[in-house]
Amino acid sequence: MITIKTEINEDAQRALTKRIQRIYLALIVISSIGLSAYIVFSVIFIDADYLEYLLLFAIPFGFSLIFYITINTNIKKMEENKFVNEYEFENEYFNVKTSRDGDEIGTQKIYYKDIVKIKEDNEYIFIYINRTNAYIVKKDNASLENLQRLKVMLNIE
Repeated sequence: MITIKTEINEDAQRALTKRIQRIYLALIVISSIGLSAYIVFSVIFIDADYLEYLLLFAIPFGFSLIFYITINTNIKKMEENKFVNEYEFENEYFNVKTSRDGDEIGTQKIYYKDIVKIKEDNEYIFIYINRTNAYIVKKDNASLENLQRLKVMLNIE
């Protein structure tokens, strides 16, 4: 059995949402350029009606900005909760004990065959149990030997 504790803090959440945040930022930049171009062209061509172009850029800008702000607000709220996941990796499954401020608030048993996908970066292993929810395992909280054993269990590398 391998046991690893991971604090679910702002850094962990930022690492988990890094890709989607970059997508929203790119949409914000592209749509703001489009909105700026619309303003310039509407001043130059006063008689023309280009409302559909305004909507083409305004809608993605608004939604992207709202989602980007919402993600960052939720990440900051996570810092207040002080969640810690303790993972116990067995041969066929792993258990997750979640605690908040030292009190255990829940447990879950996940079979490896039920894992949807696994992603890894320099600091974390993300174990997705569906398309949007992942368990975050901090690699620094495991010895090199246990980390190698864990990667074998999860079929990483």
